[in-house]
Amino acid sequence: MKSQWVKNLRPGTEVASYFGITNLNIGKTKNGAKFLKVQLGDRTGTVEGRVWDSALAEDLYRTLSLGDIVIVQGMVTEFNGLQVNLETCTKVSKEHVELNDFRPCTDKDIPAMLKEFRLQLEKVTSPPLRSLLDSIFNPDFLDGFSRATAARTIHHAYGGGLLEHTLEVIIYCSQICELQGEAMDSDLLITGAALHDIGKLWEYDQECLSFNLTEDGRLLGGHVILGYDFLRREIAQVDDFPEKLARQLLHMILSHHGLKEWGAVEEPHTVEAVALHYADLMSARVNQVSRLVNSHQGSEHWTSFDRYLGRCLYVPEKAKKQRSS
Repeated sequence: MKSQWVKNLRPGTEVASYFGITNLNIGKTKNGAKFLKVQLGDRTGTVEGRVWDSALAEDLYRTLSLGDIVIVQGMVTEFNGLQVNLETCTKVSKEHVELNDFRPCTDKDIPAMLKEFRLQLEKVTSPPLRSLLDSIFNPDFLDGFSRATAARTIHHAYGGGLLEHTLEVIIYCSQICELQGEAMDSDLLITGAALHDIGKLWEYDQECLSFNLTEDGRLLGGHVILGYDFLRREIAQVDDFPEKLARQLLHMILSHHGLKEWGAVEEPHTVEAVALHYADLMSARVNQVSRLVNSHQGSEHWTSFDRYLGRCLYVPEKAKKQRSS
């Protein structure tokens, strides 16, 4: 666990803690001496670090890279905002830290969400779907799944976001079954909800602090195709998995974006696929607008224009008071 967080740094504070590197470049003083500017970050924010010793600055610039985790020692000062004058800066292995301490992360309890996720999956009783879920969501797989992002931007774009989003979609689908489930296969719907975004594990570099797209994510069609391919392989490992059921489940993966212009390979053609699409959209949109409202600063009751939503959002007085408290 980190000992100090960016949000708690104050002028005069001595720093001795881990941070992630989100930017790195060499500058020059008026006298021509080189110094290092390094953007240090964690899940609470970023702060600029400076290395004024020229030899150390050049050495660190050669040996450090974006996304590295470092342990630094230094002093917080204030110059056009907070700044950390670094005395030491040492790269550490990512195996020895929790990556979600160094990048945006869900504010929800990941172990609690994971427990609820397992409980929701236990509702599935159909033998082939039960076998498929048990095979995929083993403890090792769940460990990575629970820490992964659902996106780089727009919605659930933070560590733990994939689990948070998937759980929301499952719960929405469960509620749809309770209200309008007469014509639905609830086991199929819940299974599709659990697996609909599974390809995001390979679409984004889940070990990267900024969740960059992988080469597979760029070249092979994104998470829809990656998830489809993964699921086909997993279905093939389940003995006597019904061909018709496999086709319906795979269709849900390919169609969950709803429209081809939104990234769907095919538009939904089953009641379960339609339900999944709207549950997915509800989770994404509510998260998207909530984060925009919650991040709004200033005295105005309207956010700035959001190009993804194509509109500004109204910020009620209650929300403004909650942020300031």
